[in-house]
Amino acid sequence: MKNIVFLHGFGENASIWPEFTKLLDSKNHYCFPDFSQKKDCFSIPEYADWLKNYLDKKKINEAVIIGHSMGGYIAIEFCHKYPEKVLGLGLFHSSVAADSEEKKENRDKTIQFLIKHDTNLFIKHFYPNMFTEEFKANNNEFIQKNIEEFSKIPNEALLAATLAMKSRQSHLEGLPDFEFPIFQILGQQDTFVNYKDALEQTVKMQKPNLLLLDNICHAGMFESPQICAQFINSFLTSI
Repeated sequence: MKNIVFLHGFGENASIWPEFTKLLDSKNHYCFPDFSQKKDCFSIPEYADWLKNYLDKKKINEAVIIGHSMGGYIAIEFCHKYPEKVLGLGLFHSSVAADSEEKKENRDKTIQFLIKHDTNLFIKHFYPNMFTEEFKANNNEFIQKNIEEFSKIPNEALLAATLAMKSRQSHLEGLPDFEFPIFQILGQQDTFVNYKDALEQTVKMQKPNLLLLDNICHAGMFESPQICAQFINSFLTSI
């Protein structure tokens, strides 16, 4: 039995994972740490240390760490700081690169918006961008339900997370040093993580595994759950 840790992304919480992981091999042990309420982490290394403490309390000595979006930023930082605890890494619509200058400017706009407005208004604008237009048209009730759920995230926690993402360091140079297998799930329609930029990271990995999804945006666990689960099951079996 392997320990598999799933980290949610920014503007979400751990509720994104339980239904999806029902599609995965039941022989493994899955856990879903939730950092959505944290107001006291202002850098990605601090989130990585929080994850280390979480695993220590659970007495998990080694695990496969899979992160969606910001969860991937935390996962790669955890791998950098605690490689001896990592069996494998999953980057689910995520990247090992730092923010570009344009992205940092967008983070500043997010910060200003969050200072002036409440979480609900932010999530209402932000969350639907994770999906293709087709998915949004066919799954409005699902999206509205999640907007209601994620509107419970404290405004201060979103501010802290935004500051952490903006200041994070690149791990491109250290990527070739990781000896454990790594997977990437990328969506060709993703407006958050450009798949062409992410593919440039693939060639730096010792043991890459890649799933490139056509007509998928930033939420393959919802937009294409069966294909994503099949890919992850294959990855986990190989470890």
